[in-house]
Parts: sequence; structure tokens; C-alpha cells
Amino acid sequence: MKKLITAMLASTISTAIHADEIKIFIWEHFISEAIIDKFTQETGHTVKQYFFDNEVERNSLLVNGQGARYDLVLVDNATTIIYGKEGVLTSLSATKLENIKNNSSQSIEACSEYGVPYSTGTMGIAYRTTVSKEKIDSWKQILIPPKEHIGTTMMLKDDVDTVAIALLSQGLDPFSESKDELTSAYSLLKEQSQYLLKYGYPLSYVDQYKENSKLTMAVIYSGDIYNLNKATGQTDWEYVVPKEGSLLFVDCFTAPAGNTIKEATKSFLSFINKPDIAYENASEMWFSTTNNTALLLADEEYKNDSEIFPNEDILNRSYRYQLLPTESRIVRNRMVSILNTSE
Repeated sequence: MKKLITAMLASTISTAIHADEIKIFIWEHFISEAIIDKFTQETGHTVKQYFFDNEVERNSLLVNGQGARYDLVLVDNATTIIYGKEGVLTSLSATKLENIKNNSSQSIEACSEYGVPYSTGTMGIAYRTTVSKEKIDSWKQILIPPKEHIGTTMMLKDDVDTVAIALLSQGLDPFSESKDELTSAYSLLKEQSQYLLKYGYPLSYVDQYKENSKLTMAVIYSGDIYNLNKATGQTDWEYVVPKEGSLLFVDCFTAPAGNTIKEATKSFLSFINKPDIAYENASEMWFSTTNNTALLLADEEYKNDSEIFPNEDILNRSYRYQLLPTESRIVRNRMVSILNTSE
């Protein structure tokens, strides 16, 4: 018994000595706190989350060399590839990570050597059905909101997504490089600014204001309705992918350049890709996991949810994220950066 107690104490002391903190830069409400607690209990490592409100803010931090303050940053697949090639992110190809193979081959390819797949989904519109006096099914209704949504609508502020919405609303390629088409998109976005409550991530807003939220319509990502309901206490939110189509994304965990990838970070990436953990996390936060093995454990309610698992019709009229030339990215960044509301 004495030997057993001694061994247990040695194990506990060893875990405490080697325990580390992992700093993650991510969207709010995108990792289950229960899963983080389980990870800490199993490994001794802790996780501290830092939240960004929009991708412009996140991307600016990364390209300015400030990403090194974090161990992991959640980035869309197209940006992951671009920043990886530009040396902003560290290659993970030589890092031995368990359970990554549980993800779909498409998501692994989408995140490239610079990212580990986490989630996938669509971009769409959330609106309160008790407020709307007409059916919401078009990006045009976000750009020029119906009267009942004026001053209570939020728009994402992102180099790619924001501009894509203005292009899609006109039936144009969301990744167009045409000067005339981008000029037309900017005109629509500039006009839209007068109708908005504000720019940003809707979940951050409702998390701050809760039941006092003024929000009635917003651009969001699939799965966000759950947290809108939870934060506001409102149960009349509905998600729709507009008839003009949408963007299909894969979110990837990436490691900013300038840091050595810690053992704790490797442990975390391996842990959240265990099938049971990946499913528990995705089903609690209500997003579509890229972990195919986890889907074998999923119940029918999760697998049949049309918001997080879009049907063929939606997939056929939507676009996967594409790599844009540097010049086109700079133009989009300038367009979005100067947009502002009268708030």
C-alpha cells in the first residue's frame, strides 16, 4: 500500500510539473467547456480562450506577427493555406498527432499541412420570425433590410465573407476579381451601413446584451442559432441559406509562426479528435464536425439537422472557399476596413 501511495503521489507531482497552459484564439462559443474540463482532468493541461469578433481583426493580428502570443488560432481553410505559404503559420506536417486521420480526407486536404480540421458549415441569415413581415431568403434583404429590421441588423466584417455577400446578391461569383464587380459590391456595402445596428459577430453581441439584445436579423454561420436562443431567451430565430447561394467553409486549428509547438498543444489537438470527444463537443455546441469517425456515434437528431448538414440543393448553389491573389485580398481588405456605421 505504501508503494502504491508513493507511486500515485509521484504521478501527481509529475503531472503538475509538466502541466502547461494552452492559449487559443477562437470564435466565442465554439468549444465545449465540459470538453475542456475533461482535457484538463485527463492531462493536467489547462486551456485559456481568447475571442475575436471578426476575421479582419484576427488576420491583422496574425500578419503583424502578434499571433505568437497564442498556441492555436482557428482559421478558415483558404486563409490557412495562404498564410501558411507566406510563413505566417507553422507547418504541422512533421508533428505526430494522434486521431487526426479520423477527419474526412476532404477536410484534411482543405486545411493543408498548416491546419487541423475542426468544423465545417455554411454562411447564412438568422432572423426572428415574429418580427419579420416577409419571408427572408435573399442576401438582398441583408444589404437593404426590410423596414422592421432597419437598425436591428448585424453584418459580418470580413475581407472575404462581407464582399462575397454583396457579390452573391447580384448573382456574381463571390470570388470575382473584376474591378467593376468589386466596385459595385462596395457601393452596396456602403449603402448598407446606414441600416445596420453594427458590424461584428452576432454571438458576441447577444452574449453582452442577452435579453436586452436589439438584434432581429444577422449574417451568421450554421449552428449559431442554438447560442442565439440560449443567450437571448428568444426561441423564434430561424436560419436560412439565401437562394443566391452561400460559402462552404472548413475551420482549421493552426499554429502561428514564431512558437515551438508544445507537447500540451499536441495533446489537445489529439484529444479533441478522439471520436467520442469530437462528437460530444460538436453536438453540444451544435456545429458540423469534420470527424467522420465521430459521425458513426451521432444520434439521428444531430445527423438529420438541416442547418448543420445542408442538403444537395444548398450544396449545389454554394461555393467552397478559394485562394485569392494578393492584390485581390488587399482590395477586399481596403473595402471592408473603411466601412462603418453611424453608431
